[in-house]
Amino acid sequence: MSIETISNQIVNLDRDINNIEREIKNLDTSINKKYNEAANIIQKISKEKDLKRYTVFVKDLSKKNEEINNLEKRKLPKVKSLADKQKKKRELLASLSKEEKKEREKAKNEQRAILNIQQQISREVEDRHRLSLQIFDKFAPLDTENTIDTPEKIYDVFISHASEDKNDFVRPFATLLKERGIEVWFDEFELKIGDKLRRKIDEGLSKSRYGIVVLSNFFFSKEWPQKELDGLFAIEDNKQDIILPIWHKISKNEILKYSPSIAGIVAINTSSFSIEEIVEKIIEKVKVYK
Repeated sequence: MSIETISNQIVNLDRDINNIEREIKNLDTSINKKYNEAANIIQKISKEKDLKRYTVFVKDLSKKNEEINNLEKRKLPKVKSLADKQKKKRELLASLSKEEKKEREKAKNEQRAILNIQQQISREVEDRHRLSLQIFDKFAPLDTENTIDTPEKIYDVFISHASEDKNDFVRPFATLLKERGIEVWFDEFELKIGDKLRRKIDEGLSKSRYGIVVLSNFFFSKEWPQKELDGLFAIEDNKQDIILPIWHKISKNEILKYSPSIAGIVAINTSSFSIEEIVEKIIEKVKVYK
């Protein structure tokens, strides 16, 4: 069974268990009341000297005992049902734990596979780059006077997002980060006509110190942003705490359905903070460890 199916069954069992416990509690209240009434009758019988009234009290006591027996009979199957459902819940919790462990292992294996692919791609890129340099060194004219070493550009943050979230949040957020002196890999800043999209994104991921992930319903409905998230998880195997999630018009329960792993990372919610406040928090994180 899937994690979602098991979780739904546990929720249904919890509801049934609560209802049965409430019914048993009500029956116990009624039984205790009947016992008290029976005790009062017994006390009257012990003091009664009139035979006629004594007989009436004895009949009342017999009736109370019958009512108590009927309530106990009604309670018995409910107690059994409660025990069965509690046992079933324990079994489901054990199954849930096992399935969650499988999912974690599966996600870890997938992340390792992605990391291996990215490392292979990086090696191929480096090999091609070295080959290009060798060809350039062989055929380019020697110019020692105007040679300038250009350092490789490193980005502070890579922004992964769905295109539907650009206008209302991502573009002004990225622009403000850039204005505040943060090196931002954002597609509108970095991609130019003729660029190969996958290669540029892989390059941006590998050269970024942190990955900002703008999580929304649009994000989880698109394949490409989720591939970027997988890439960040793969990189995080070697670097600690590089993923910075931002929740945009989405709840934690919705995120849990898509990715329990990302839901467990402390995030910033756009419904609680302004763009300026979020930028300040990102700057604080980036500059502390810069």
